[in-house]
Amino acid sequence: MIAPDSAADLRAERRFDLVAAMLIGVIAVLAAILAVIQVGSSQAATRANLEAARMAADLSARISVSEQAIDSGVGAQQTALVLGFESLARGITGIQNNDPASTAIGKAQQSAFDKLTAALTATSDTSGGKPVDQYTAGLLKATIPQLQAELAEQNLEVDLANSATSHEHLAVLGLSFLALAGVLTGLAAVLREGRGGRISLSAACAMSASAGVLAILAII
Repeated sequence: MIAPDSAADLRAERRFDLVAAMLIGVIAVLAAILAVIQVGSSQAATRANLEAARMAADLSARISVSEQAIDSGVGAQQTALVLGFESLARGITGIQNNDPASTAIGKAQQSAFDKLTAALTATSDTSGGKPVDQYTAGLLKATIPQLQAELAEQNLEVDLANSATSHEHLAVLGLSFLALAGVLTGLAAVLREGRGGRISLSAACAMSASAGVLAILAII
């Protein structure tokens, strides 16, 4: 016969061992889940950061090149207009003063103005065409709506990177809690049934529960 007190102690020890065994299983499962979340979030954050950096560089290049192309075109058009005004003024002066030389110079400047205008028109019509490649054409012909759309996409990638990094941090924190829970469970197994063992096992359960909450937050 087993004394009632001994039987109660045996049942308590079995419950203690069962809880400890279940807790170890929970810790192992949560550790696997959090490890997968941590690796996946880290990779997602890296991809988003690289994409955001690529878009930032592309935006900078498109803004710079398109501005240079616009400035160059405007400057050339201004030069053509000045040349046209000068040819007109010289022609009028030559007629008024009966100066054949001024008239000839005016006609030459008018011819130069016509050729420059034609060249500018042809350049404008063919900008972004062959032999310019598609990427360079996109740089030359970048418009404000296109730049705004790419900026919005770049900001989205930054937000995705920040979100993935937050999930990664939650997963790492959860793994830290599980590591502490494992240590406390081992300590409880050494102390066995008793005040110290129960406190260690309770603390390990609390740490595991916290890790579970962090895993849920990292998944959402």
